[in-house]
Amino acid sequence: MPMFKARIGVRTRILVIAFVPSVALLGIGAGTAGYLYVESRNAHDWLTVLSSTTGMGAPLVDSFEQERMQSLWHETGLPDPVALAQARTNVDQALRAVAPVQQMANANAYGKHNYASDGFNQLTDSLPQLRGAIDAGALPIDNVYGIFNQVLDGIITSSEAVVKDAPDTATSLQMVTSLRVLMAVESLSRSIALTGVVLNGETLSPALLADYRDQIGFYRTELPRLASQMAQPDAGVVKTIIASPAWQQLATMEDYALHLRTSKSGVVPPPPISVADWHAAGADIGKRMLEVWKAGSVQSNRAALEAVNRTSNNAALAGGGALAIAVLAFVIALLLANRLIGRLQLLRTQTLALAEEQLPNVTRRLAAGEQLNTATLSATLDFGTDEVGQVARAFTQAHNAAIDAAVTETRTREGVRAVFLNIAHRSQIVVHRLLEILDEAESRQEDPAMLDTLFRMDHLATRERRNAENLIILGGGQPGRQWRRPVPLVELVRSAIGETLDYARVQAAKMPESHVIGAVVADLIHLLAELVDNATAFSPPESRVAVTGTVVGRGIVVEISDQGMGMQPADMDRANVMLSDPPDFGVGTLSEDSRLGLFVVAQLAGRHGISVRLAESDYGGVRAIVLIPASLLAAADSHVDHLPDRFTRIPDPPASGEFPSLAQQAGRRPR
Repeated sequence: MPMFKARIGVRTRILVIAFVPSVALLGIGAGTAGYLYVESRNAHDWLTVLSSTTGMGAPLVDSFEQERMQSLWHETGLPDPVALAQARTNVDQALRAVAPVQQMANANAYGKHNYASDGFNQLTDSLPQLRGAIDAGALPIDNVYGIFNQVLDGIITSSEAVVKDAPDTATSLQMVTSLRVLMAVESLSRSIALTGVVLNGETLSPALLADYRDQIGFYRTELPRLASQMAQPDAGVVKTIIASPAWQQLATMEDYALHLRTSKSGVVPPPPISVADWHAAGADIGKRMLEVWKAGSVQSNRAALEAVNRTSNNAALAGGGALAIAVLAFVIALLLANRLIGRLQLLRTQTLALAEEQLPNVTRRLAAGEQLNTATLSATLDFGTDEVGQVARAFTQAHNAAIDAAVTETRTREGVRAVFLNIAHRSQIVVHRLLEILDEAESRQEDPAMLDTLFRMDHLATRERRNAENLIILGGGQPGRQWRRPVPLVELVRSAIGETLDYARVQAAKMPESHVIGAVVADLIHLLAELVDNATAFSPPESRVAVTGTVVGRGIVVEISDQGMGMQPADMDRANVMLSDPPDFGVGTLSEDSRLGLFVVAQLAGRHGISVRLAESDYGGVRAIVLIPASLLAAADSHVDHLPDRFTRIPDPPASGEFPSLAQQAGRRPR
């Protein structure tokens, strides 16, 4: 998991943080728009179903009610073959018109509803058998009445299903009112049909008689209630129907039929009105109520159309608005994320430029001794006042503090170097004066014991002079000893050996007859003296140190080999790295185990392009290989300087292998 996190950049994380909620919101917006679109489409499909079924509803209901009434009257001995045949023809025509509308309605319902039940289809399919049984008088009245009622109940049930899918409450209430009118019309039709059966002298069964009472009570109660709840002009039409003579005639005949069926006197009174007038009154009221239902259906369709259009518009506005807001949020998130990423990338570029280019360049220039104006070197990263700007200001402060620290460190180092140079020059003056006095005393002294003491003091003073020169070299200065003309290599090597306290242990082989240019003589003597001093210091007192010289293609190689314990490979590698690339001197450069002599050697070698490398000697010790490039060599001619005798007084060791004392050496050296 940490590796996975490490591979994810800031850009990816910011984009993920910005895109996840934006994409989620975009998905919600698209889903909302799609849902509203589907709802709008369903509303249009519902309106299509409603518009198609409304036109064929009235003829279908009226034709079935007429066939039911004529079939019941035919069963009770009051046949009207012409009216029955016409009613059946009307039913067949209405059913042929229903079939395609029913398929279209169910297709547009997308499986949500079945607007015509399987029972309704089975009943209508069995009409030929039903009609045959009625013509043959093979069905009881209750069965004929019940079968036709089931067909009409199926129509009402389908209408209820359409009402449930209304797009809003207002439309649904208006359609419920129209459905109540239809149910009242159906109740009125059933009452008229059963009244005719009673008037024909047929006795109703208890169940049929109870239903007769219920139907009469329902439409008489429902129509006045609808008249008070419906809007004009339908309410006025219903009230007119209720107040009409035909309504009173129907009520009078129904009361007569109910009283006739419940009378116990056995005497059948004559009807209050003629059957023809009653029949005409029923037909008139049924027709007018059917017109009220048709008018209510038209109004319901108009209201449904307005509701569907309103729903579609609202869905389009809401879906479009949600989608637009989601897209806008996504675009804003993308722009803000890219802007933040751009700022972070710019901050990264500028901070890396400061950290990897400007700050090292300033440090390098300060180390080279350039005088820089820190005011012009201060960085200014302007990224505003937010968190990114605060990070930029913090880095600016850190960068400026680093520059100030570098300037302070440079000044401190310059001060340390100045102190080194001051102390070294003071010491050098004293040492030079001491060597002059010692040289004068040696020239006047004949006592070997005293002369040996003076020689020892001479070597100690020479070593002190080299220490003073070390300080001058570390401080970046030049030692005082200078030669203008070339010097023989052999004298230069012998002078370097002579500056070593245990010079008697050093065995110098024959050197090539070459000359070193004067500007390099003092530094090369110092360099070789430090290497010889290290060889004698880190080897056994009874061992020898060999110094050899060889001419090579690139110049002259001087090798200094000791017989000591040598160096660890890691230490030797570090020393060679320092010798090949001498570091800038600083207080923190040297550690407790640092070899100051090698540091001075590295500085002198780097100053003149001399190559110095350490390797293991043949005896297990250390061999220092010094390559003096050909550019530092000069041809031998008459214009040659020779080192004073005091720099080259190194006798050859005795054959016995014992090292001579300084007094013995002084006795053999020329005066």
